[in-house]
Amino acid sequence: MIIAKPEWFKRRKYGGWGLGIKTWQGAVYFAVMIIALVVLITIAGESTHMKLIVTGIWLAFLLVDVFDIMWKLKKDEREVIHEAIAERNAAWGMMIVLCFGVFVELLYSTLNNKIYVNPFVVGALVVGVVIKSITNYKLEREN
Repeated sequence: MIIAKPEWFKRRKYGGWGLGIKTWQGAVYFAVMIIALVVLITIAGESTHMKLIVTGIWLAFLLVDVFDIMWKLKKDEREVIHEAIAERNAAWGMMIVLCFGVFVELLYSTLNNKIYVNPFVVGALVVGVVIKSITNYKLEREN
């Protein structure tokens, strides 16, 4: 445990990924984190470089703490199944949009006599395929 406690939060079911505030302590935690960022940026002075460093360190700490909370959140069997189905459906939706985006980029760039596709979009699709393949391989070996 870093700072926050898992019992202060709940799994965000609607509106994306992450945490929802469950208790007043969770609300205070997030308020203190935002106030800390504002204070740190103010202390950093006029230097944009220093502000970026301070914000990066703050963000890294916040992400570690949030991932720690999410890892420790208790879910019953039904919630685990619902989350798995929702994640699968979200992944399919994102994959369809990314594939369509690659197609449109290829079509547009070809019409302009050059071939270009955003490497991050292609990378996201490739990483998704690799993760799915490794997961399926691992799950088959366990059973």
